[in-house]
Amino acid sequence: MHDDGGLRVVDERCRLDTDALRELVRRLDGYRTSTDLGAAWKRGVPRGWLDALVADWRVFDSDALQMRLDALRQQRAEVAGIALHVVHAEGRGPSPLPLLVTHGWPGSFLEYLPILPLLCDPGAHGADPADAFTVVVPSLPGFAFSGPPPPTGMTGRQVARLWHELMTVGLGYDRFVAHGSDLGAGVTAWLARDQPDAVAAIHLATPGLAVAPGPRSEQEEDFARAVQDWTAEEGGYMHEHATKPATLGAGLSDSPAGLAAWIGEKIVAWSSTRPDGSPAFDRELMLATLTLYWATETITTSLLPYWAHRHLPGAALPDVDVSPVPTSISIFGGERVPFPKPPRALAERYYNVTSWAEHPTGGHFPAVAEPELLARTLRDAFRPMRSPDGR
Repeated sequence: MHDDGGLRVVDERCRLDTDALRELVRRLDGYRTSTDLGAAWKRGVPRGWLDALVADWRVFDSDALQMRLDALRQQRAEVAGIALHVVHAEGRGPSPLPLLVTHGWPGSFLEYLPILPLLCDPGAHGADPADAFTVVVPSLPGFAFSGPPPPTGMTGRQVARLWHELMTVGLGYDRFVAHGSDLGAGVTAWLARDQPDAVAAIHLATPGLAVAPGPRSEQEEDFARAVQDWTAEEGGYMHEHATKPATLGAGLSDSPAGLAAWIGEKIVAWSSTRPDGSPAFDRELMLATLTLYWATETITTSLLPYWAHRHLPGAALPDVDVSPVPTSISIFGGERVPFPKPPRALAERYYNVTSWAEHPTGGHFPAVAEPELLARTLRDAFRPMRSPDGR
């Protein structure tokens, strides 16, 4: 336990709710199939694919998931009235560097579990023990075992303030580095903006960059058109999250099949694909993720970051007063439905870009699809910060 004034961090065993799991089995047994609109994904999740996923979910071993959770060091901290769930993995090396990692939607802390051994104990995985990290993986407010945010949600900037308090006051890490993807990239970006004295450097995986307000270069114009086309064809989920999360949440909270379709379709669309065409997001991890959302009853609150970004003032990262914090950016590709790839010049409007890399694989979930590559990237990006004067 760590206790600093009014911010207490306590070790805690987080349990999947047994009543919710029993109800899950009952509802899966009563699954009613939808009208079959064909095997193609262009109209959404194919019925045959969803039928198979529901069948697999019926026999998913939630006890094994609970045992996996029990093997982790989990903590709870209350910051600014919000209960935060944290996975805290100690590094093994001469001087492990504190690393804060933030997930996105429809992810969770689960997607970072495969990479923890590579980051915490590099010496046991063919890398230099001097590159060890102590990794802190909090669950965003309203996700997994963290408590809910206010009904209007929280912006990335507001979450970043929670993270800063958690790391410095709660856990005692006066200086640390941070990584984020998806929503987590937005939180991490605000950390660098607002807390440059505490955040030594950041790494962003495929961040969602806003279209430049203008004037734009030719590359930036191409990106703007690609974003417009992608949003028209693929952005319906985002618009619904940002406008009517309660309506959508009512359906997804009540129907496991609906939850599986909504999350499963995005996992398949956004994952890097293996040579055989299957998503690199393992089936067992998909089922564990669905089970976590269901058992914690957090699907509705997980939609709120989109509402907050659309409706709360000051949510968007400005392209002025760029933070001095060194920022490494990795653009991961290989998704079944590719995201528009931003040019480096656009990123430099918002960040102090010190390194830029583009990879053909990794997709939206690089910690799952390419754990070795992401671990190596993070070691390289943050190695300069290990020296006493590393900035």
